[in-house]
Amino acid sequence: MRTVLVLLAIAIAIPACGSDQRTNNEGPDAAVIPPGEGDPLAGLPTGVEQWAALCSRGYHDAISTRFCSSSTPPALTSLIDLETLVGLRVLPNPNNDPTINANVRVTFTGHSTGIGLLTTTPLNPRAFIMTAPVSTNPNPSYQVLAFARGEPFVELVANDAVANTLRFFLVRFHLACEPSCNYADLLTPTVESGWVDYTIYDDATIKNTTLDCLTCHEPNGPGSKRLLRMQENTHPWDHWFYVENPNNHATMVDFHAAHGTEDYAGIPAAIVDPSRPIALQTLLQNNGFGTQPNAFDSTTINGELTTGGASTTWDYVYARAVAGTQIAVPYYGVPQTDPAITTGMIQAYQQVMAGSRPRDQLPDIRATLLDSALPYMSVRPKPGLDGRGILVHMCRTCHNSQLDQTQSRALFNIDTLDQLPRMVKDTAIARLQLPDTDAKKMPPVRFHALSDAERALVIQELSK
Repeated sequence: MRTVLVLLAIAIAIPACGSDQRTNNEGPDAAVIPPGEGDPLAGLPTGVEQWAALCSRGYHDAISTRFCSSSTPPALTSLIDLETLVGLRVLPNPNNDPTINANVRVTFTGHSTGIGLLTTTPLNPRAFIMTAPVSTNPNPSYQVLAFARGEPFVELVANDAVANTLRFFLVRFHLACEPSCNYADLLTPTVESGWVDYTIYDDATIKNTTLDCLTCHEPNGPGSKRLLRMQENTHPWDHWFYVENPNNHATMVDFHAAHGTEDYAGIPAAIVDPSRPIALQTLLQNNGFGTQPNAFDSTTINGELTTGGASTTWDYVYARAVAGTQIAVPYYGVPQTDPAITTGMIQAYQQVMAGSRPRDQLPDIRATLLDSALPYMSVRPKPGLDGRGILVHMCRTCHNSQLDQTQSRALFNIDTLDQLPRMVKDTAIARLQLPDTDAKKMPPVRFHALSDAERALVIQELSK
């Protein structure tokens, strides 16, 4: 169990703490698909070809309808263009006119357990723009857009009322600086405009990639109910932007120290503080997703840590993530970043934005996570696991008997580890030893990291 003393120790960590968690990788793709992973969408159709394939599927959700309303793909050169197309544009509202933005809501999180696990921080939050909840009633045509700077991706989901299911989409946009974009190109407002091309993928197209939406959103496999996820969906939402929550005050202070009056994700700066996570929570509750798998109950966890020095509630949900039966659970502490490193990143960002530091000298401002927090975020294995335990913790959520068994990754099934053919195990061993820049590296550097000793334990287990 985690104790209050551990939380205090993390809060006063020395500057070197966390410094070895991630380095700036070399190579042309390093700053395009951070944190160093090769292009996970390589080999898939792109552009008009993929757009035509999507439109031929006959989906009935609002996103497909808008993208497929003409004989040619819609022109998109910015994030605002995309938000406008799908009806989720957020407009400035200096006079608090209730008729402006009446149909949209926004919220931000500084900690993600999705594809932004390593790259969503208080300095680089994930923004959510969504259809406004309709009282307490279901909304058959709701949409949600999610975006964080640093990667050329925008996530979208919409309800298909005809098929009675969710449709997930990923927009991969291209910048003129590719393939040699630097962190200033990707982590400042420049990433949100100047798009020279894009491709929209549906979940069926990317299901056999490391960006598979359905690993998290259809965890019980094909034919089961798809889910909207918000594990931390109770007050006070510790890892979300919520000005009334003292625990999250430092998170929002850090964000504003870096970004000041800068708009973010197409959302006017003046709307950041008035945003509320209750908007997303209500949308989920109204549409049947109020009960979340492996939920993070902020109130209970905080109460247990404060009064008892430990949280059995958090220990329970973390144990399920370690057992590979649930996706990663949010970290128990707030914030999960190193304060000294964060201060340096804020200063560097401010200098670049002011023009006093060259743009190509901006560091990766997301590299602020406490190294000691990574095992409890399920980025690294829980300390003390043997080779089999590491495989379960790091791999099972993507390699199990519930997922679509037609996918190639189903060949490497943690549930049947002892029965796997020698060739499958040898392939896994080879992929464990690939460089971080290879898209076939296992586990994917986007989500997980192993020390040399941990990798050796895994290879030893797979060599049996």
